[in-house]
Amino acid sequence: MRVCGLVEECLKYSDEVIVCDDGSIDDTTTEAKRGGATVISHAKNRGKGAALKSLFNVAKDLKADVIVTIDGDGPFLPQEIDKIVKPILDGKADVVIGYGFEKDNEIPAYRKIGMKILDKITNMASELPFRDTQSGFRAYSHKATELITFESDQFGVDAEILMDASRKGLRIVQEKVTVLYDTGEKTSTKNHVSHSADVVNSLLEQVVLRRPLRYLGLPGVSLTIVGIAFSIVVISLFNQTRYFSIPWTLVSMGAVLIGILLILMSIVLFSIGRALRKGYA
Repeated sequence: MRVCGLVEECLKYSDEVIVCDDGSIDDTTTEAKRGGATVISHAKNRGKGAALKSLFNVAKDLKADVIVTIDGDGPFLPQEIDKIVKPILDGKADVVIGYGFEKDNEIPAYRKIGMKILDKITNMASELPFRDTQSGFRAYSHKATELITFESDQFGVDAEILMDASRKGLRIVQEKVTVLYDTGEKTSTKNHVSHSADVVNSLLEQVVLRRPLRYLGLPGVSLTIVGIAFSIVVISLFNQTRYFSIPWTLVSMGAVLIGILLILMSIVLFSIGRALRKGYA
């Protein structure tokens, strides 16, 4: 479905459609306006996160009761907008994720695996059982729009939004939606590998920064203990045989040094995070 048709369909289920033209070199702006949308244009391609920031800012200015985000390349059906806004209108949710793909045999195995990995990492940070955490088909209440903040300008923004919403106590639910895998359209300038790398990098950063003691401190303590254990073995071996093992010594020293470094990093990040939460920074 072309942009013009997508906009026209969305207008059947919403009061207004805002399209962010993120530095495209095609006729996105012309098509969107022809369909009846208001268009925000970026002079150059800045990324999905930057586009969502612009859209969220417009939604705040409009004081919209509910906003819906939907991908421009047509994987989702505008007819299902009513389905994902219903939990918000019923007062049961602040954020609704439209998820699909569960039983779709047309999806390549590598993509299914990649999606599961991204979901798992996101769930580690948010501690909520989300599926299809990268879905671009979502609904947000006015409260959610006002409270949610995010920094990423790239594809990691979808997970960052969920983590921020979870951290701020917003109610998040999921609604099963139809997903059209092969639409014949391609709006992303990145391949799947580059896209996934961006998301994983952003997710790991969020996970580590949110719980540094768990994801840096505990591994650091474990490595330090392993290094000390190897050191004891090396010393015992030398006392018994007068043989000094250089490889084992390097392993023990390396484990201890890396372990101590991770422990120090976790303490510093934990202190910074606590200060930020208390408003000291």
